[in-house]
Amino acid sequence: MHTLSTAVQGQSVPNRGAEPAAAEPLWLNLSARTGTSVGVPVAGDPKVSAQPIASVPRAATVATVESVRRMTGTNLLAGLSSLSVADLSAFVVQSPGQVDSLLAAPPAASEVAGLWNELGGAERSSLLAAAPKVVGNLEGVPFRERGRANARYLTQSLADVAQRLADTTDDAERTELSREFDVLTQVKAALRTPAGAPRRSLILLDPTDGGRAAIALGNPDSADFVSYLVPGMNYGVEPQMVNWTDTADAVYAEQTRVLQEQASAAGQGVTGATVSTIAWIGYEAPDVFNVGGTGLAEAGADFLEQSVLGIEADRASRKPFVSLVAHSYGSTVALTALARGTFGVDALVLVGSPGSQVQSVDSLSVAQRNVYVGSADWDPTVNSAFFGSDPGAKSYGANTLGVSGSYDRSTGDWLTGSVGHNAYFDLGSESLHNMALIGTGNADLVTDGSE
Repeated sequence: MHTLSTAVQGQSVPNRGAEPAAAEPLWLNLSARTGTSVGVPVAGDPKVSAQPIASVPRAATVATVESVRRMTGTNLLAGLSSLSVADLSAFVVQSPGQVDSLLAAPPAASEVAGLWNELGGAERSSLLAAAPKVVGNLEGVPFRERGRANARYLTQSLADVAQRLADTTDDAERTELSREFDVLTQVKAALRTPAGAPRRSLILLDPTDGGRAAIALGNPDSADFVSYLVPGMNYGVEPQMVNWTDTADAVYAEQTRVLQEQASAAGQGVTGATVSTIAWIGYEAPDVFNVGGTGLAEAGADFLEQSVLGIEADRASRKPFVSLVAHSYGSTVALTALARGTFGVDALVLVGSPGSQVQSVDSLSVAQRNVYVGSADWDPTVNSAFFGSDPGAKSYGANTLGVSGSYDRSTGDWLTGSVGHNAYFDLGSESLHNMALIGTGNADLVTDGSE
């Protein structure tokens, strides 16, 4: 999208704020406010690289709005955290290009998490209040803070875009702003939590150029099992955010039911395990006019990689069981990402897949080859290998995900079959139940159509 996808594609990021020329390296000392000894170099110093923040035996200088304008990456985040709310607000207004650049080429999630942990409550509150766009969309910041920040950013954006729409007379600008307003409106609608459903929080928001967004159900900061739902063709934020979030709710409910059944069978009563499902429309999904290539899958793989690395950094030594559930072109995105070897997941589910350049499960960073492929009757996409190898082929090495209808191995209840390309997530279906089993570490109970 405007602030992020341009960087992925190698294009320059528009900078609407004036950037002063580089000056002498500046060192920030956060110890006075956080009680720690942290030296942070700024852009221009030859020692600046993608390395964890380390203590440096050098005199510190207090950051100002002017000095922060010379910073990039983690150093910029550290500099912003040392400003007053008033100065921080002024910086965000005066240097939007620098904020966009920070999000377009973000620091590693592990670096962000390390810095966030060094900050005190006052610094975190100031950043959230004055720079919610930054806090809400940097991987490595805890999801609770990201949800709070993006709720604020969403409200501000709706008001800002509405005002700009009222003020402009330019037809092209009105078209762009109207599209952005529609994206924001649908995100707001998707955040409404139905009675009795898990809390929904906005953990990613980029409303420009068609939009990118992710809504978490449950608490990714503490859940034992976290599932990312990756959609395919025609699943943009404006037309499908509400629907995709409801789909994540269905997966959440089925996973919770599975865990409760397992706990009851073991005589444990109420289960203590928790889940979180994430409705992730974190890339530009293709439509009928641009679905022919893999460029959007490559860009989507970049964003998906960042997202999973974000939860790894946030959870540190308390890592959850992470699964990806990918539909249609989303499976091409997931396969592309997991073939890079830069991150891994505990399980991968692919349904309605048009394939990818990956040749077998051996090329994927998925624990214990926990890759499951579901192919429904009358789904024109499956077995097409449109983008490369078919993950449902026997030679690929994936496990079969039953989707045609079967009996629940635990309860004996009948699970309905799925037909066509868009019925894999239907309530009461074998497909949805199997997804829930895999996402909660109960893959041994998955039905594969052999019964």
